[in-house]
Amino acid sequence: MKYKAMVMEKTDNGIELNERNMEFVELKEEEVRVKVAYSGINYKDRLAIEPATKVIRQFPMVPGIDFSGVVTESRSDEFGVGDEVFLTGQGYGTERCGGYQEYVVADAGHLCPLPEGLSLREVMLYGTAGFTAALSVNALGTETLTKKKILVTGGTGGVSSHAIMILKKLGADVTAATRSELHFDYLKSLGADHVILFDTLLEKHKALSQEKWDSVIDATGGEALGNLLTEIKYGGIIAASGNLSGIRFESTVFPFILRGVTLKGIDSVYADKNMKIQLFKKLGSEWKSEMLNLVGDREVKFSDLKNELMSSSVKSGRALIAFHMD
Repeated sequence: MKYKAMVMEKTDNGIELNERNMEFVELKEEEVRVKVAYSGINYKDRLAIEPATKVIRQFPMVPGIDFSGVVTESRSDEFGVGDEVFLTGQGYGTERCGGYQEYVVADAGHLCPLPEGLSLREVMLYGTAGFTAALSVNALGTETLTKKKILVTGGTGGVSSHAIMILKKLGADVTAATRSELHFDYLKSLGADHVILFDTLLEKHKALSQEKWDSVIDATGGEALGNLLTEIKYGGIIAASGNLSGIRFESTVFPFILRGVTLKGIDSVYADKNMKIQLFKKLGSEWKSEMLNLVGDREVKFSDLKNELMSSSVKSGRALIAFHMD
């Protein structure tokens, strides 16, 4: 029996992305075979299919850093046949074959049970982006966010979109930063109370500027991050998870030693599994937004996946790969 997979491979023409038929392999101890229901297209997935980025260094490789599905075979006591599960990060799609295939062999220690309140589709609407947003919000201290002035950078990206929705559920006063006025309505529909242009965050600042934000969720990095450090209120936190605007920023020690500001790095790839389970439970209950479906604006058949990945137009929202559509 064979199954379909989208494979990055070395050919005579260079590194290419092609659909291939794969053979089933025997499971090792603590491995689980999952029939994939949904996967997603993340920013990292789009980077991975570009050879120049070197996100993928081992070939052949099946991309797809997230997936959800149903267990069809297990050599682990943790999961049994018929269990609904999901996976994000852990090197799948870059170091180990990921979710762009009909069946995935995963380590039981990397899989999570589908939480109550979420479907296999909804857990992939979150995926890595939603989990990163949840980690970022959690880093701010979720018991004290009511009416707090929180800035979210990243425009219509996945992390920022989910962060806006979560923060709104927690009662924060949310400001979103975007590069285009065309995105104002979309961000407000997610729950942003205010929307500003990202370029305003690039204006030169003093070493300490007027205190403006209780905390910031920053998915962009770069020059703006250094500027934002000067505007955080005493004891505030910046949760930084991205580098869309660059990998370097300038700062002084003043925000840290005079205002007690914390710069908290957020990594979702190798985050603790118990933390992941806890946060996804919240994403299925008290943090779940009525606007969640707005971030999943389209579903793509597996047979159309290559065209979707190769498309130069990256739209707002999250594209899901729905394996049942083929």
